[in-house]
Amino acid sequence: MKVDTSALAQPQVQPSGPATPKTPPKETVNATLAPDVYHRSGEQDQTPTYNRPIVIGEGRVIVETAEETIKRTLDAESQLYLGGDMFHAADKMAEHYDEFMGMLEQTDPQLAKKNWGFSVDEQGLLKVSGDLSEDEIATLEEKLNSNDALVKYANEVKEAFLKYTDMERGPGIPSSKGWCKYDVSNENFADIIDMKSLMEERGGKRGQMPNFGEKLSLLDFVDNMGEQLKSKAVVAFSDKRTLTE
Repeated sequence: MKVDTSALAQPQVQPSGPATPKTPPKETVNATLAPDVYHRSGEQDQTPTYNRPIVIGEGRVIVETAEETIKRTLDAESQLYLGGDMFHAADKMAEHYDEFMGMLEQTDPQLAKKNWGFSVDEQGLLKVSGDLSEDEIATLEEKLNSNDALVKYANEVKEAFLKYTDMERGPGIPSSKGWCKYDVSNENFADIIDMKSLMEERGGKRGQMPNFGEKLSLLDFVDNMGEQLKSKAVVAFSDKRTLTE
């Protein structure tokens, strides 16, 4: 039997409508995309959303925390007014001052009775002041500066005063409390503080005698120092509130 294969040889008819696009080869797709570029973190050109703090009003540099301020102030006040290093140095100095005056009363009683004082100058030497002749001043300064212990403790009093008033004053806005408000420096200390006056504070003014083993009265020593500062020093570290009080 003969089979008719003519129908099988006819071309296939495409469906009507738009032609369906063919899927391009994988290589063609990759060729049309931009190559990936890797950026290191330091090279990214991105603007951060937050880059600096916002300051409303006048900005102020914080130089110490509140806790640091409290600790600093308490340490300074303890040293200056409550029997710290300065008072202990002055009390040790009193012993050698008494010995010096005892010798002076024997060798030159008239000079010992005169009204004079002494302090520590910028070079650390004991400087005499008062209504004395040039020869008397020279004699006293020579005798005072030959007493090494007296010179040593007088300098310790001065150094402690300058150190702890500077600590009490603190950084930033100057404080106006206590002795730190006065302008006392290494250069003008001798013009303001009379060491002889401090040495003669032996109790009684405020009813407090020296403690056991001490020669000076702490309260009278602090009062004397405060009065000298008030009468001879310039108030230089003070805020507006203090000036109006």
